[in-house]
Amino acid sequence: MPTTTLTTWGRTHRVDVHHLAAPTSEAEVQAVVREARDQGRRVRAHGALHSWSDAALTDGVAVTLDGLAGLVRVDGTRVTVRAGTRLRDLNHLLDAHGLAMPVLGSVDHQSVAGAVSTGTHGSSRRHGNLASIVRSLRLVTGTGEVLEIDDERLDALRVGLGATGILTELTLDVVPAFRLRERTWTVPIGEAIEQVDALSQEAEFVKLWWLPGSGRAIVFAAERTDAPSTFSRLGRWVDERVVNRVLFRGALGATRFAPGLVGPVNKLVGAAYFRPQERVGRSHEVFHLAMPPVHREMEYAIPIEQTSEALRGHVERVRRDGLAVNFICEVRFVKADPGWLSPAHGHDVCQLGAYMAESRDLRPYFDGFEAQMLALGGRPHWGKEFGADGATVRGRYPKAEAWWALVQDLDPDGLFRNAFTDRVFG
Repeated sequence: MPTTTLTTWGRTHRVDVHHLAAPTSEAEVQAVVREARDQGRRVRAHGALHSWSDAALTDGVAVTLDGLAGLVRVDGTRVTVRAGTRLRDLNHLLDAHGLAMPVLGSVDHQSVAGAVSTGTHGSSRRHGNLASIVRSLRLVTGTGEVLEIDDERLDALRVGLGATGILTELTLDVVPAFRLRERTWTVPIGEAIEQVDALSQEAEFVKLWWLPGSGRAIVFAAERTDAPSTFSRLGRWVDERVVNRVLFRGALGATRFAPGLVGPVNKLVGAAYFRPQERVGRSHEVFHLAMPPVHREMEYAIPIEQTSEALRGHVERVRRDGLAVNFICEVRFVKADPGWLSPAHGHDVCQLGAYMAESRDLRPYFDGFEAQMLALGGRPHWGKEFGADGATVRGRYPKAEAWWALVQDLDPDGLFRNAFTDRVFG
């Protein structure tokens, strides 16, 4: 009988697992894998399950990595960290050594292994995704063997989707700790579309938000600084616990049952956030935002030179179809990397995200967005929702078949396969 139910953060997938294992050492991970193999059960490791896809789920033996956390060693600006370490904890561990991650995404809830394995990213034309800073990794294969990978296979395994084995340690290239000054300003959405290439190079770290129904986009641009911090922990607590968990969550819930409220709610959100501001803080304090209410996300990586076309088509469709969209559209940028399954494989990309809380127009909004992104050669974010069929997705990655062959070498009995890999890779 199932003993545990696992649910993704976005409430998009739910599964009853046969057994939940919580190893605290690499040797215990090996024992879990060997026992599952002997019993003919599938296995999957997960971190925070901060996801909208079912990549980390299994109905067999689920392995939580929470017991494998902390720093293993620090050697200058190269650190080795256990796979289950949450990003929020890693930030503080690095800060204690005068170090920092070179780039981060918007939330800090994920585990290092989960963020790396799905190609999670920040927003900078000068930096790749989190997987691109991995210099070696240790993993337990489908036969229970431990491999340390620092050779030509690393590009194949750095975005492994949990299918190549269970990660136990990762060695990362980090940087000396730094502070950021972030400026925000608004521009008409038409102007943002035309000037997005120039805007994306305004600073080392740049992203844009557009709130459907609004005629303006907001630009976030952050540069390194020696200025004193203005970060307020109390302000972050209020944003997360009061504004997002109570006020914003309540407003989004109302729009689910009364779509006519989307316009007024968006105006309130726009008035609160879409205005010029400036703040200074340690890098991770500026990169990360207060955790938003539960919502749905779809995101595609498109060639960076197609950003204007993609954003224009998206804005025009929302307006033409009169869609009531209650969450932002986010425009971010990622430098190319050689990871075989990295969405930024081979060229710089724009990561265009369509987000929405549950509401009447969610399905047509996501379906139309995905059709537009696929027409532009887009690749889906592995950790978010997508409906594209496996053949289409595989066709966007030149090394997809070679990657799947390597997966079968590392996992000859298919222990790490799940519904997600069956659907995408056959």
